[in-house]
Amino acid sequence: MTLCKYSTKIVLLLVLTAPSAWLMASGDNDDQHSAREQKSSSEELVLRSIMRELDENMREVVGAISRENWERVAEIAPLIADHPEPPFGEKTRILRFVGTDAARFRGYDRQVHETARNMGDKARQADGQAVIEAFSRVQNHCLACHQEFKEGFRAHFYGK
Repeated sequence: MTLCKYSTKIVLLLVLTAPSAWLMASGDNDDQHSAREQKSSSEELVLRSIMRELDENMREVVGAISRENWERVAEIAPLIADHPEPPFGEKTRILRFVGTDAARFRGYDRQVHETARNMGDKARQADGQAVIEAFSRVQNHCLACHQEFKEGFRAHFYGK
């Protein structure tokens, strides 16, 4: 297959991955947190570095797709699917903050895991079209989570 067959989708993927280090955020802005937690809210969470690493991996997938390097996509896919989790205490703070939306928050993560695994499977089969479609689904799950949670999350944990 030639790159031309994929060029429109690759451009779309590049546009979707352009925002650097997107961070998840919460829509529920509940001020019922302890003074200690509010003080620590300004400290950078481990989740931020996890998001940066995911951003780098997603960008690397775009580059591998543009070169039709399915082997490299297959290597990166598990890094996205099985990304690290924040430490227990941080995860507890995050889940407390998202509150009743925790199931949706976790659901987005599960969807990213499943679709990234699928992307890796398709890459091992050298099925470029299916890899691009799977990557698009991964990106859509990321975007949905960011649109629902990012702004409130950043405001609460970083005052931004």
